Amino acid sequence: MGMFKRDLEDFLLYCELTKQYSENTIRNYRNTLERFAGFLDEMNIEQSNQIDLQTVNAYRLFLNKKQTTRKDKLSLKAQAYQIVVLRSFLKFMIKNGQLVLNPDSLELPKTRMRRIEYLTEAEIERLIKSILNDSSKTLLVAKKRNQALIWCMFGSGLRLSEVLNLKKNEINSPDGQLLIQGKGGKIRTTFLASEAQKAIQDYLELRGDDSNPFLFISFSKNSPRNTDNPKPMTPRAVQMILKNYAQSIGIYKHITPHTLRHSYATKILFEGGDLRSVQTLLGHSNISTTQIYTHITDWQIKDLHQRVFNKKDKDR
Repeated sequence: MGMFKRDLEDFLLYCELTKQYSENTIRNYRNTLERFAGFLDEMNIEQSNQIDLQTVNAYRLFLNKKQTTRKDKLSLKAQAYQIVVLRSFLKFMIKNGQLVLNPDSLELPKTRMRRIEYLTEAEIERLIKSILNDSSKTLLVAKKRNQALIWCMFGSGLRLSEVLNLKKNEINSPDGQLLIQGKGGKIRTTFLASEAQKAIQDYLELRGDDSNPFLFISFSKNSPRNTDNPKPMTPRAVQMILKNYAQSIGIYKHITPHTLRHSYATKILFEGGDLRSVQTLLGHSNISTTQIYTHITDWQIKDLHQRVFNKKDKDR
């Protein structure tokens, strides 16, 4: 059997070419496994078949004591991710006929149900209004873009990577239907809200013609709008836009682009949707991922319980 680092490269190539994982996922997998490789070097382990349960448990102990750059303890979720990636690597090795540690012997740490931060519909409306009321020197076309961007994330539940990958020619369906390529190359159908369609139309009319196929692009106050090569928006730019607008209207929740995706899921559940529908619309491959929203539907469970037992009381 080859050295662990060579196996690592074979696994990443498999993830890229066969599994069609995104660049972000490949980068995260590489960082995770290279961290593990560094630990193996300290343990004088060079080959994949030398990794046993004792080695993995020693690594878990190392992770549990590790601090982040902010001197915080590495979260249980982050620790679990390291083991998830390692399990995927071991499954790949077994699939290729290598005698390595059974990935099923690696149990994930039990993580606590995290609290979902979301914005109410009223807060979303205030956020969008604050964009056009912005008194800064932000170009009007950038304000219109920001408005359309937020409506796309809130009204369709798109991930940040998905919304930044939208092309102009993908949003022309009369009924607002979108075909989104999500994680792992999976295709799902979702829809643009009517407000999103109107905001996109206003934005594109102001943007005019340019050679960039992407829907959301960057605008500079120091250069002409319709250049031949406008730059795509960066994830960091979207994060800062949301944070700044939220703070400008007194919303001090921890707002990220994913908060808008949570807000989308929450609205569907409040309107009577079920977890299976949310799973489909969000593109979760496993219902267990969608179950982070179960606490939001507690009021529905309470209502069901009261209706069932009040009915019994009346029948007596």
